[in-house]
Amino acid sequence: MFPSHELLAVHCLQLDGLHYLVRANNAEQLATFITRGQGAFTPVYSRYAFSQHATLRPFFPAMVADDWGKLSRGLDCIDWLTNFGLLYPRSDVVGLWYDGTEDQFVVKELDLGLNLSVYASATESEFPGQLLTAAIELVESATFVLAPGGNFPARLSSAIPTFQLNAALPFSKTIPLIPQAAANPHVIELDSIN
Repeated sequence: MFPSHELLAVHCLQLDGLHYLVRANNAEQLATFITRGQGAFTPVYSRYAFSQHATLRPFFPAMVADDWGKLSRGLDCIDWLTNFGLLYPRSDVVGLWYDGTEDQFVVKELDLGLNLSVYASATESEFPGQLLTAAIELVESATFVLAPGGNFPARLSSAIPTFQLNAALPFSKTIPLIPQAAANPHVIELDSIN
């Protein structure tokens, strides 16, 4: 059993040891941004993990059986746990630990109060991939440097910070602001950079 993935037409790259997803409408801007990072790849296979209660060990659900025996698999399993897991803590969940070990236990062993972790890999068979910090959409004609939001799937946006980055500004000035914004999502105004 392998946890399902969400295939995204974006780039994944590493900046200062952290991994980010990047989307842009303009290939030239994207290429310039990517040259600032390391190990870029596309498309991205994203997988979602919940933390185990008390240990915070990432667990990648593949299937859940509710109290009445109804099964939810793949990304439907992730959505079911997010929406109904706290209501049905005795339901069974099956999936993989970070090291690839398969396991089954009751849902209450997952800490559903914490955000999902998202991992990105370059291939469907690569597991679990790189832990993502945030997702960035390069935009033109913005009235800000960085702002929360972006055109990403709702599941991804609910798990990690998503941002829009003003692509008209020099990346040498805006890229250093990304980790700060990912740690504390907020708008960074144009007058904050020199």
